[in-house]
Amino acid sequence: MNEAFAKYRAGKRSGAKGVCEGILAQDSNHGPARHLLGVVSLELGKLDEGVAHLEILVSLYPDYPGAQALLAKALANTGRTEDAIEALKAAIASEPDQHGYRIALAGFLAQMEDFSTALDVLQPVLALNPNDPSLLNNIGGLLARNGELEEAVSYFERAVQASDVHAVSHYNLAKALKDVGKQDKALKHYKRTVELDPGFATAWRNLGNLYLDIGEVALGAKAYDRGTALKWAPDAKRAPDESHQKTSRSKLQHDIEQLEYLLAHNRLSSEYQQLLDGYRAVLEGLPATGEKSEVVDVPEEHRKYLTPYFNRLFHRPSVPALSGPAVNPNFDVAAVEADYVKNAPGMTFADGFLTEEALRELRRFCLESTVWYKHSFAKGYVGAFMEDGFVCPLLLQIADELRKAFPAIFGDHTLRKLWAFKYDSRLSGIPIHADFAAVNVNFWITPEAANKDPETGGLVVWDKEAPLNWDFKTYNADEQAMRSFIAESGAKPYTIPHRENRMVMFNSDLIHETGELNFEEGYENRRINITMLYGKRENST
Repeated sequence: MNEAFAKYRAGKRSGAKGVCEGILAQDSNHGPARHLLGVVSLELGKLDEGVAHLEILVSLYPDYPGAQALLAKALANTGRTEDAIEALKAAIASEPDQHGYRIALAGFLAQMEDFSTALDVLQPVLALNPNDPSLLNNIGGLLARNGELEEAVSYFERAVQASDVHAVSHYNLAKALKDVGKQDKALKHYKRTVELDPGFATAWRNLGNLYLDIGEVALGAKAYDRGTALKWAPDAKRAPDESHQKTSRSKLQHDIEQLEYLLAHNRLSSEYQQLLDGYRAVLEGLPATGEKSEVVDVPEEHRKYLTPYFNRLFHRPSVPALSGPAVNPNFDVAAVEADYVKNAPGMTFADGFLTEEALRELRRFCLESTVWYKHSFAKGYVGAFMEDGFVCPLLLQIADELRKAFPAIFGDHTLRKLWAFKYDSRLSGIPIHADFAAVNVNFWITPEAANKDPETGGLVVWDKEAPLNWDFKTYNADEQAMRSFIAESGAKPYTIPHRENRMVMFNSDLIHETGELNFEEGYENRRINITMLYGKRENST
């Protein structure tokens, strides 16, 4: 065993494994050898083998120190959560003073959504450690997941009182306070979170969400930008994701076309030609599928070509607010508002939405910015969202001018969501849905000549409001429920064809979908629509 431990400490896992196997060949009941063999097998990635050794060990020596807890962790890693729970219970019975076992057990019980039992498991630990911030956060999180939000707030407050310098305590408290409607207090603790940990990307995003909730759109945009820089930059320090492991032919084709455009217009240095060549190699090597939009695994040998720029913010032009108006000052406001009211429960459209300068600059922002991260949509389009980099001073100027131009429609509603979609000319658009807001604004910026069928390519909007008792999933994604509602309610469709610089404005409760698409090939011909949502659905009447 001394030899086995020496090899293990020296990092020679296979050597330690061999020594232990030799010992067990002479004495199959040798506890230390069985234990170390289980540990080494797990560390070598042989999970089933490691579990088998540990199960033998605990069957021979139920009270062997640490064995039950290690077995529990191994069982959980193989998906046997219920067995892991039983192993931890045995570990607690064997070593009741090891509080880490109770904390681990509570975590597994939470995975099984048995929050009440998890809370009971942690109470004896809390009694001995009443001011432990980590433990208080743990219990607060369980309470929040169990729907006991007010009680969760009290535990997070205790965690902050115990130590004011833990960013995660302030973050958890801020999130819970927002959920119980205490926005001012939540704002204070989100600010404290990012003060303590400026690299906390999710906290910046949530801070941005809260700013938009209270109508502070410009501050929200700044918070989003801080989070975007942390999350999406090529050198971002964040947990690994699948950005370099999975893609679709439609997404990769978009990115290739964008790189070609940026290089042709001297927006990137010639060094990026190598990146473009790599993207093309990946596209050629993708597995053949029936659908261009299907997300597939990138072959292992090609992933190096996507690192570190694929799905990252490596170019975004500066697009400041204009010194003059961005929304066309010649809009006939009275006529547009009258049409919105006439088409109850609220719908209108108008051409010449933006000034020529605003349209040109916004189009430049959309063509050049590498912010089109979302690409898992079944129809193959790519999406860019305010909270992930689709924001600039010009967009905020447009959103604010629009709201102020039509006070009878927007009232006190402020911008809540902002996004854009860019489409493949050969694939269809966004399926039938509605949006959770008060007023929906869509506008199109792709040149007129790109649309091969001037009678379509825009939106289809039905004139009946979705039921107020629908939840978000039904409202946004249950196509069968929406189709049934349209048929049963006698809703009439309004087809609004695509036009460059056309704005469509309607009650967000109205069900709508993208019209049939038939656009010319080529990057600059891709249909781009921008969506702005104002206000909350519950405040729409």
